Amino acid sequence: MTNTLLRSRRHAGPALELGACGFMFAAGVVLACTCLVAGCARAPEAETSRKTILDMTFPYDDTTIYWPNAKPFKLAKGAWGVNDKGYWYAANEYSAAEHGGTHADAPVHFGRNGRTIDQVPLEEWIGPAARIDVTAKCEKDRDYLLQVDDIRQWEAAHGRLPDRAWVIMYTGIDTKYYPDKKKVLGTDIPGEAALPYLSFPGFSPQAAEFLVKERDITGLALDTPSIDYGKSQDFKVHQIVLGANKLALENIAHLDRLPDAGATLYVLPMMIGQGTGAPARVFAVLPTPSRP
Repeated sequence: MTNTLLRSRRHAGPALELGACGFMFAAGVVLACTCLVAGCARAPEAETSRKTILDMTFPYDDTTIYWPNAKPFKLAKGAWGVNDKGYWYAANEYSAAEHGGTHADAPVHFGRNGRTIDQVPLEEWIGPAARIDVTAKCEKDRDYLLQVDDIRQWEAAHGRLPDRAWVIMYTGIDTKYYPDKKKVLGTDIPGEAALPYLSFPGFSPQAAEFLVKERDITGLALDTPSIDYGKSQDFKVHQIVLGANKLALENIAHLDRLPDAGATLYVLPMMIGQGTGAPARVFAVLPTPSRP
C-alpha cells in the first residue's frame, strides 16, 4: 500500500483523497477510520480528486427506528465538562437492541447454526453494490415485493450480478421518510400492538431463493427496517438468506445517490461477541465518472 495516499482536506465539506493503488481490503478499513475522524457523517458525499465516498449510515439518537417491540437507542451523558483537576472530560453511556437503525444481520439471527457477527471476516462485508430501483413500484404498492423479474431486468441493463455482490433493493421508503416512524414503519403505535399494522416493501422469498441458489452474493440490503416486508408473519426471506450463511443490511441511507452499478459497498459492523446483529457504519466508494 505504499502507493496509496490518504489525506483529508476541506472544500464545501470534509473530503478524502486516495492515490492510484485502488481499494484493497486494508484501504477500506483505513478509509472508514479516517471518515469517522474527519466527520463524514455531516457530509453524505465526500468529494475527492479521485474517488467519491458516500456515507450510507443514519446516526444513532432518540429518533433511530427500531422494531416496535425492541429496546430503542438510549444515550446517557456521564461526565461532561471541566473536572475538578481543571481539564475537559466527556463520556457517555448507551444501550440499545442489536437490530435497529443502520444495522447488519448475522446468519445466526435466523439460522440455528449460523455464524455470529464476530465470526464473519471483515473482508466478507465488502462487495460490489448492485442497486435495483423499484421506487416507482413501491410508490404504487407500499407492500411491494422485489421479484426475480426485477433482478433479470437489472441484469439486462448491467450484465450478470457480479460475484460477491450486495444486492440492494431501493424502495425509497427510508430515503424519503427516515426517521418518521409512521411513514417508515407504516404505523407509529408503540410496542407489540404495532406489529399487525407494519407496512413497507421487501424482497420476495422467490427472489431470495434465486439469489442464494443461482447467484454468488454477499447478502441483501435495502432502505427499510427489514429485508422481509412489513406484513410478513414468518420472515421467510430472513430464513432463506441467513440460513444460507449470507448477510443482511437494513435501514441504509442515501440510496438515491448510489448508482445502479459500479460502486463498492463497505460495511463495518460493531464486533459484538455472540452478536446476532450490530449497528454498522456503511459507506460506498462510487465509480469515477468517465471523462469526455
